[in-house]
Amino acid sequence: MDRRKKIIWILTGAAILVLAAAALLVWRHRGGGGEGTTIKSTKAHPLPEAVYYLQKDEEWAADPLGESRFTLGSSGCLVTCLATLFDLYGESVTPGELNRLFTEQDVYNASGDVIWGNISSVYPEATVTVYKSVDEQAIEAALDQQQYPLVRVKNLGDGYWHWVLLLGSGDDGYLCMDPLYSEKEARPLSAHGNTVYSWRLVTLPVKE
Repeated sequence: MDRRKKIIWILTGAAILVLAAAALLVWRHRGGGGEGTTIKSTKAHPLPEAVYYLQKDEEWAADPLGESRFTLGSSGCLVTCLATLFDLYGESVTPGELNRLFTEQDVYNASGDVIWGNISSVYPEATVTVYKSVDEQAIEAALDQQQYPLVRVKNLGDGYWHWVLLLGSGDDGYLCMDPLYSEKEARPLSAHGNTVYSWRLVTLPVKE
């Protein structure tokens, strides 16, 4: 193979890698995910006293998720929600601290996604339920029991994938802890179109 052909092959390979990386980012942040389910609360659920963490807090925003190239600031919405959730159960931990624990205990896969079944390696008493479909009645029943669903939405209704933590409901419908919401207060789920694409429930025994 002459030098010119070798350069062409190298440039072609580099272009393929760039396109593959771009496709991964699109899939990770926008994805397919199928049709979402629009949910609407039928009754009021009082808000708990929650800590409203921000994933872009400069204290941990640059921290990588495991061994991946993604960071808490760019892709750490779920971990930030989990930090708030664990605090509600009496396990005080910041997103930065939780990220370090998850990294040490291999809770992330190579892409920085949480492996749900591995959360127990950090919190042995945790019960994790992965639901195959969005069940509005089950979501409301969880809030009835002061359990707080993690729901995946599209940011602002039509953006990239984003996790928020449902905390309660009122006149504005469901209210959530949104790790991108700089006001640090409960945000109406309607800001994300009230549409949920998947959900999880993580519970712990409450520490007094």
